[in-house]
Amino acid sequence: MPSMSLQIPILALIGLVTSWLRRRFFVASSLSNLPGPPSPSWLRGHMDKLFHAQGWDFHLKDIVEYGTAVRLRGFLGEDVLYLTDPEGLRHILTRDHEDIYDEPPMIIERNKLLWGHGLLSSTGSAHRKQRHALNPAFSTSRLSDVLPIFYAITHKLEDRLVEILRFGPAEIDMLIWMSRVSLELIGQAGIGVSFDNLTTDSPPNKYMVAVKQLIPLAFPLQGFMRLIPYIVKLGSPRLRGFLAGIAPHPNIRKLKEIIYFLYETNSSVYRKRLDDLSKGDDAAKTMIGNGKDIISILIKENAALPQTERLTDDEIISTIGTLVFAGQDTTSVALSRILHTLALDQERQQKLRQELQQSLSHDYLFRDLVDLQYLDAVCKETLRVYIFASHTASSRVSKLAHSPGTLSINDVYSVLRSPRKDAVIPLCRPVRGKNGTPIEKVMVQAGTMVVVGAAAVNRDPLIWGPDAHLWRPERWLEPMLTSTTDARLPGVYSNIMSFMGGGRSCIGFRFAEMEIKVILLILIPRFKFEISDKNIVWKMFNFATPTVHDTPSLPLQVTYLG
Repeated sequence: MPSMSLQIPILALIGLVTSWLRRRFFVASSLSNLPGPPSPSWLRGHMDKLFHAQGWDFHLKDIVEYGTAVRLRGFLGEDVLYLTDPEGLRHILTRDHEDIYDEPPMIIERNKLLWGHGLLSSTGSAHRKQRHALNPAFSTSRLSDVLPIFYAITHKLEDRLVEILRFGPAEIDMLIWMSRVSLELIGQAGIGVSFDNLTTDSPPNKYMVAVKQLIPLAFPLQGFMRLIPYIVKLGSPRLRGFLAGIAPHPNIRKLKEIIYFLYETNSSVYRKRLDDLSKGDDAAKTMIGNGKDIISILIKENAALPQTERLTDDEIISTIGTLVFAGQDTTSVALSRILHTLALDQERQQKLRQELQQSLSHDYLFRDLVDLQYLDAVCKETLRVYIFASHTASSRVSKLAHSPGTLSINDVYSVLRSPRKDAVIPLCRPVRGKNGTPIEKVMVQAGTMVVVGAAAVNRDPLIWGPDAHLWRPERWLEPMLTSTTDARLPGVYSNIMSFMGGGRSCIGFRFAEMEIKVILLILIPRFKFEISDKNIVWKMFNFATPTVHDTPSLPLQVTYLG
């Protein structure tokens, strides 16, 4: 008889296989008439191409040739709908339908295990309650309060770069420095903690080392992740914790240790914040973040809510971990992409520098940053053309690891949704079915994976014009194309899909925008960035990442301009 540590996975596997057999052989496919590329594998379908580290062309060229609604194949031949139709996107992502197209049990339960009961693992009314409680902390006025923190930390980065370049131009791995400064910004302005003093010899922070280990450790368990919705229903939490401790796979045991460490650290941060805030406003001024960080604002705003609308201690503790995980890598890779793109285009780098050099006499207020028009255009165009993340899973596909040549996880190159019940998705651009008839509406059965091709939409020539594939910031200084406004894309940021839209859009997009602009505002006038002799290749890892010989890195030749 199998040991107890094996009984639960076996029972869960039986449930999963039974569910798959029913869907595969006893329920007719509603997508059978949709066009699409032939499946390369009976086992994994198009999944290896869809989530591959070098999958750019598959998203941007291969799939879109078939139209705005395409049938792909998933695990063991399951149906997958790849959607880029503007009306279809509005239907899926708007708040009116967020309870239908929500994250499925596998993703929700997986996120609960990794990050607790925060935004990444809540759905429906619980998710709306958390966003309602967090919204004040991300308002323009609140972000203006933490803007001095952004400037102070970025000036510290400026000092470090000047120190490195004291003997002349040098090659610097800007990915490392963008990661470090982004971590310190989300630490101080997000949760009121300093992670990194930004010295050249400071050791890696233990907390961030643990955070970055989560996904690589989870990668070998990708098949096991599909069993989570069944496993969490079996036995008590104590029993499941015990089984994780004796599990035969070492990654499960290591994950358990890291998750406990992160939870205890987040709990400690929360308790200290509560204690500091209880001492009054004068004491808050001596805290890191001056009591204006996101978590401090959340704690104060939450206390003022009616009892039924308040977040629990556990939800706030989970929010701390979620903020650090979601807020650090996204902006660091976006900044890295901007620096790399400007290094490749010296003329536009100089054009941006000329605008920003006039702004060095003072630190701009939040509302004034938008007046720097070319800076704004560079940010928008980079986020449009080079969407900073690869796949945000809101479906039944497991997320995979930050590892060269493997599948990628948790990004926004495409976004996955899975309807909770049978639904109909309207199209404004009908596709021709296999039988030759036009298809204006797509029937999707409950549980079907729907892939929102965010990157393909951001480069759609029918929306952005024939030069949609080109990085051209000047388009944002010109009158908006009628095709762009008519598309009415549901993106929360400037008509693009990089931060998504609807109830599950990125709540911190203004924070990210402010961080990117402040760092460029300070660095570009002082430093010149050029390409080094290293071959930089961007890959679809956890986030779209620059690499050299499969190792995350962005070596640029940097010159201090004084």
